[in-house]
Amino acid sequence: MKMGVRRLGRWAGSLLLLLLVLVVAGTGFIYWQLAGSLAQLDGEVRHAALQDAVRIDRDAQGIPMITATDRADSAFALGFLHAQERYFQMDLLRRNSAGELAGLFGAAGLDHDRSLRRHQFRQRAEAALDTLPEAQRHLLDRYVEGVNAGLQELRSQPFEYWLLGTEPESWQAEDTYLALYSMYLDLQPNWAQQEVSRATMRDLLPADWFDFLQPDGGEWDAPLQGEARTFDAPIPEQSLNALAASTQGAPENDTDDWQYQDPIAPGSNNWSVGGGLTEDGTAMLANDMHLGLAVPNIWYRASWVVPAADRVVSGATLPGAPAMVVGSNEHIAWGFTNSFGDYHDVIVLQTRNNDTEYRTPDGWAPIEVVTEQIAVQGEDDYEHRLRRTHWGPVVGRDHQGRLLVMRWVAHDPEGANLNHLLLESASSVEEALPIAQASGIPTQNMLVADRHGDHAWTLMGRIPRRFGDLDGREPADWSDGTRGWDGYLAPEDYPVLRPAQDDRLWSANARVVTGDWLQLVGQGYYALGARQQQIRDSLQAADRFTEADFLALQLDDRALLMRRWRELLLDVLADAEETALLELRAEVEAGALHAAADDVGYRIVRRWREQIIDGTTGVVFRHLRAQAGSAFQPGWVSHRLEYPAWALVSTQPEHQVPAPHASWPEFLLAVARDIHAELTADDATLAEQTWGEFNRAHIVHPLAAEIPVLGRFLRMPDDPLSGDWMLPRVQSPHIGASQRLVVRPGQEAEAIFHMATGQSGHPLSPFFDSGHRDWVEGRPSPLLPGDAAYQLYLLPAGD
Repeated sequence: MKMGVRRLGRWAGSLLLLLLVLVVAGTGFIYWQLAGSLAQLDGEVRHAALQDAVRIDRDAQGIPMITATDRADSAFALGFLHAQERYFQMDLLRRNSAGELAGLFGAAGLDHDRSLRRHQFRQRAEAALDTLPEAQRHLLDRYVEGVNAGLQELRSQPFEYWLLGTEPESWQAEDTYLALYSMYLDLQPNWAQQEVSRATMRDLLPADWFDFLQPDGGEWDAPLQGEARTFDAPIPEQSLNALAASTQGAPENDTDDWQYQDPIAPGSNNWSVGGGLTEDGTAMLANDMHLGLAVPNIWYRASWVVPAADRVVSGATLPGAPAMVVGSNEHIAWGFTNSFGDYHDVIVLQTRNNDTEYRTPDGWAPIEVVTEQIAVQGEDDYEHRLRRTHWGPVVGRDHQGRLLVMRWVAHDPEGANLNHLLLESASSVEEALPIAQASGIPTQNMLVADRHGDHAWTLMGRIPRRFGDLDGREPADWSDGTRGWDGYLAPEDYPVLRPAQDDRLWSANARVVTGDWLQLVGQGYYALGARQQQIRDSLQAADRFTEADFLALQLDDRALLMRRWRELLLDVLADAEETALLELRAEVEAGALHAAADDVGYRIVRRWREQIIDGTTGVVFRHLRAQAGSAFQPGWVSHRLEYPAWALVSTQPEHQVPAPHASWPEFLLAVARDIHAELTADDATLAEQTWGEFNRAHIVHPLAAEIPVLGRFLRMPDDPLSGDWMLPRVQSPHIGASQRLVVRPGQEAEAIFHMATGQSGHPLSPFFDSGHRDWVEGRPSPLLPGDAAYQLYLLPAGD
C-alpha cells in the first residue's frame, strides 16, 4: 500500500513536471513567435530596388533619421519602417475605406463593409492612381517596394495576423490612396448626416424653432476674417411641452432614448505668429491634431534628409503614405486643422418605375446596380449590390422616403493626390501656398510659417465650384441642370490670409471666414467657437512668444465657456438647505473651473450644463427622433445648442418651463438634485468624483479586448486626464491630441513634439510606450531624433 502511494506520488510529480515543461515550452514558443515580428533595428538589409546605401539611425525612442542620396531611396526606407512597425495598422486603414474588414474579422466586419462599399473607394483609388505624375509615381512605387520588403524581412508575420489566424497581403500602390480615403472618413461626413438631419428639422419643426436651434453663430465666434455673429433668434412661440405632447402616438423606434452629451469629434488646433513676435525673427507654429487615440498611434514620427535640397524634414507621417503630414523642413513649418467646410452635397432624386430610373438634365436614366463580392474570413464570399448614379452613389432615403445621392470631393480623382509631397522642398510661405491649394486631401485649414518671419493661412485640399442657388446645407434637386458642380476652384481663387509679421493666426475647427469666402468654403459642421476664441484671446494677450509659451497654450485647460454656467448653478444653490445641494455648492465653490483631472467642481458644472441642454432643447430633438427615426441624427446638428439653451435658461420664459415642473427654479433645482444622485450612486462620495475619474485614458490596441489576460499589455495606462472639448487642451478617453508640435523653421533643435503612444504597436518593442508620459504630463520633449542608439543599413542588392 505504501509502495503504491509512493509510486502514485512519483507519477504525480512527473506529471506535474511534464505540465510545467509544456507550459514553459508553450510560453517560450509564444514569446518566440511574438518576438519574430519585432522590427529589425541594427545590421544590414539588401534589396534590388535601392539605388544607393541608406542609413537609418534610431534614437532611444525609436525615432528614425533616414539618410539617403536619392529621394526614392528614402521613400523606400520609410516604407520599410512603416511595414516593420505598423503593418497591421496600415492594413486596417486600407480595408476600412475599401470595405474589406470582413476579410480579417469575418462576419463581424460585414455590416461595415456593406456600408462602405457604396463609396467604391478601391475603384476610385485605382482611378486616382492613373492621374499621378510620373515623378510622384516613381517615388510611390519605391515606397511600396519598401513596405513589402519590410514585411518580408520580419522573421514571422505581425503578431496580429497570428492571433487572427490569417496572413497579411502585400501592399499595392492604390492602397496608399485607400489610407488617404480613411482620413476622409474620419474627417468628413460619410453619409450626408448633417444635411439630411437639417432638412428633417426644417420640415418637421415650426419655423421659429428651426431658426432658434440652427444659428449660424454667436458671441463665441472668433473668425480670422470677418466678425462674430449675433445670436438674436426670438424664443419660439410653441412650448416645449406642446412639442413633446405632439410626439405621443408616434411609432416606436430604437432612437427614442437619445440624450444630449457634449460632442467631441476629430478636429485640431493650430496657430502661428510672425517673426515680429519671436526672439529671432523666425515665424513660429503650433499644431495639435485631435483624432481617435489607439495603440499604435495614428502617426509615425520620422526625419529624413531631402537629397540635393539642403534640408532635413521632420514631423509626423501616416503609415501607408510616403509624405510628411505635418512638420518642418528647416525652411517652412506647416500644420492643419480640419476645416469643417462643405465639400459634398446631397441630391434628392426624382425617380420613377419603382425607383429604378432617375431624372437628369438630359432626361431619365437607369439607376445602375453593381454587384460586388465581399470576402468574409472563414465563410463564403458575400454578394453585395449597390446603386449609383452619374452624380455619385445612392446613400439612403430622407424622412419622406426619397432616394438620396452623395456628391463628394473624395469620389473624384481631384480629391486624392500626392502633391503634399512637394511641401518638403518648399522654402517659403510663397512657395507653399500653391502646393497646398493643389493638394488632394480632406480639406484643411493650413497654417504655414517660414524662417523669414512670414506666415499665412489658406485651405489645403480641393474645393468644389458650385453653380445655381446651391449652398449645400440641405439636400437639393439637381435634375433640371440649374444647380450642381462645375469642377474645382483654381489655386488663385482660394482664400488666403497673409498677416504682418507682428500679427497672429489661429484656427480650431470653427468658422474662419465670412462673406464671399464663406460662400466658397461652405457652411459646414463648424464647431462652437469657444476653443478658437480662447486661443485667439491668449495670443492677443501677449507680444512675445517662445516654444514654452505655445506649449502652455496647448495645455490650457481653463473652462471659460463654463463660467456663466457655474454662476447660474451657484445662484440656484445660494439658498439651498438640503445636504445634497450643500455638498454640490461646496465642491463647485472650491473648484478652479479648469478641466483639471483633480477638479470635482468642473465635473459638476459640466454635467449641469449637459443636463439643462438635454432638458430643454433636448426635448425638441427627441420629438424629431420619434417623428423621423434614423433620418434625424442629433449629433450632426447639435454643435451650437449652447446659444438656444443659454437663451432659454437665462431668460426663463414662462411658456417654456420644461415638464413636469411648475417653474424654472423648480426645474433647475431638480437638475441639481439629479446630478448629486448620479455622482453619488452606489455609495460613492461626491469628493471622489473628480473630472479625471470620469476622463480616464482608454488608449488600446484594436485587438486588446479579444485577448484574455494578455490583452492588458496592449494598452496605455488608464491615466486620469485633464482637458475637454471646448478648450485648447482637447481630451476625452478616446479622442485627443494625437500629437503636439511647436516649431520655428530653422530652429528645430528647440522644437517640441508629443505623441500619444510610442513608435511601435508591438508590446515587446522597446518603443511601445516611449514618449507617452511626456504626452500625459505635458513635459517638453524634442522634435528631432536624439543620439543614435540603433543603426540599420539598407543596401543595393549588388553591393
